[in-house]
Amino acid sequence: MAIKFQKENKKEFKIDLIPMINIVFLLLIFFMLTSSAIQANQKIQLPKAHSAELLNERNIIVVIDSNGSLELDGDAIALESLLPELTEKLKSKEKKSVEIQGDQSIEFETFGKIIDIAKQAGAVDFFLAAEQIKS
Repeated sequence: MAIKFQKENKKEFKIDLIPMINIVFLLLIFFMLTSSAIQANQKIQLPKAHSAELLNERNIIVVIDSNGSLELDGDAIALESLLPELTEKLKSKEKKSVEIQGDQSIEFETFGKIIDIAKQAGAVDFFLAAEQIKS
């Protein structure tokens, strides 16, 4: 009497790469969209200077766009509210410095008002943001 063994049909192991490729393309699209959104968020064109240096310390930042609109540390603010808000922020800082990022097309009068308000608020040092000219 002979016993016959039936051979089981084993399925061949395969890795399906299509879902992984889909995820890679989704991530690529996500990063492309977020990087373009960050670039579109930069509303000002800084003046250019050869002597511009990168600051490593975190200062209070006042942004003046080409329309004269103001931002204090990323939040929109009216000119009338700048003095009390800036005074409050400078109280908590050990180093009383303010970085002013002004669009290259703003009038000097607007720039002067911001410096005057910052002095009244207690600022001691001022940093004027500029874009370095690449040689």
